[in-house]
Amino acid sequence: MSVNLNDSALYTIMVYHIINTCDVALWGVSQVERIRKVLAKAGDFSEIADTDAVLSGQNILLLRADYLYEANVIQKLVAQSEAILLSSCDKKSVSAVWCDGGKSVQAIQLLNKERSEPYLDSITVYSPQQLTGGYDPRLRKYDLAHVVHINEHDKTVIENYLYDKSYKGITDLVTKWWWPLPARGVVRKCAAAKITPNMVTGFGWLLTIFSGFAFYYGELVLGLCAAWLMTFLDTVDGKLARVTLQSSRIGHAMDHGLDIIHPPIWYWCWAMGLGLSQITFIHSTLPVMDWVWVMLAAYVGGRIFEGLFQLLFNDISIFCWKPIDSFHRLITARRNPCIIMLSLAVMMADPELGFMWVVAWSVISTSLLAARFLYACLVRVIKGPLESWIENISPDQSDSSLAVKLFTGYPAQKTIAPLLRSVK
Repeated sequence: MSVNLNDSALYTIMVYHIINTCDVALWGVSQVERIRKVLAKAGDFSEIADTDAVLSGQNILLLRADYLYEANVIQKLVAQSEAILLSSCDKKSVSAVWCDGGKSVQAIQLLNKERSEPYLDSITVYSPQQLTGGYDPRLRKYDLAHVVHINEHDKTVIENYLYDKSYKGITDLVTKWWWPLPARGVVRKCAAAKITPNMVTGFGWLLTIFSGFAFYYGELVLGLCAAWLMTFLDTVDGKLARVTLQSSRIGHAMDHGLDIIHPPIWYWCWAMGLGLSQITFIHSTLPVMDWVWVMLAAYVGGRIFEGLFQLLFNDISIFCWKPIDSFHRLITARRNPCIIMLSLAVMMADPELGFMWVVAWSVISTSLLAARFLYACLVRVIKGPLESWIENISPDQSDSSLAVKLFTGYPAQKTIAPLLRSVK
């Protein structure tokens, strides 16, 4: 039975069968295991050993083991009544077929290149580019997937492509530019050593607690060292989970729960570690706790405006509405930009100034979010529903604007480009 994945009421079990073999393991995951995990993310699939058991009238997904598949490709493939999926590397090689069980024999022949006819009659042929591409609100990025042939020669390129794709298109400057290269090496070692993402996240929790205590007791340099290591591991755990397909609800809750809760606690601990009763900033002298409350209000306010924007405007992140919002996300008053301020202040031997920078920037950043939210409400009333600027980027668009390069998965597309040179 075919299924429309856009309609949850029609969501049902689908069957699949893997043909051929592949000895190349990407990020330590065998290809058969990777396909099974991808299909588990893509829908309710059940593997069958005998394709003859699938009768006419029920669809079956047939896949070659030596191709890379991503969940969004499979989801959109099986959303069709029947479909043939081509490789991204040329316009002829077939990597998967979603068809009626009565056509499985011919489909397997097609996948094995044993047919003189190029395709199967009445089944539409799709390239991965035709099926995918567009804004993924969950990852806040333009997500265009490629289906490429896996071999030992191209293994490193394909692994690097999967790693690059694991990054959010819109994030802070530290995560975007500082951590990718060193984190890739650590992710590779973790994958080889069978270290799980939750192990990394758990160690990150310990570092977070240690850093908070260090700040509180005035050991600011020690606390910063632990904080920077924690932020680095916060990148590693997510990337490790995605490239090895070990994402889980528990891991997601641990990671994102920690991200939301700990920053204001760190800043409070930092203020307590200064050992001051009051702080003067731009001719304003207030008790330390008054400054802490200003910081906390700004932090919570920023999160509230982000949540309201997503709730009211079709699940669009406030940082994905216009390019200017995406640029703001690079330096918005989240943990990493604030740690840069604290670190610079310590280097200047003025940690008090670092705390005030964090308070001031939190107020400014939240004010910008509030202004964008109110403007979005006005636009919604006057012009109608809002759209993310990323949604309007075509898969065929050769736009070289800075925003497109920075926020739409450009690094991943550049990485995989050598394997796509035959694509016209």
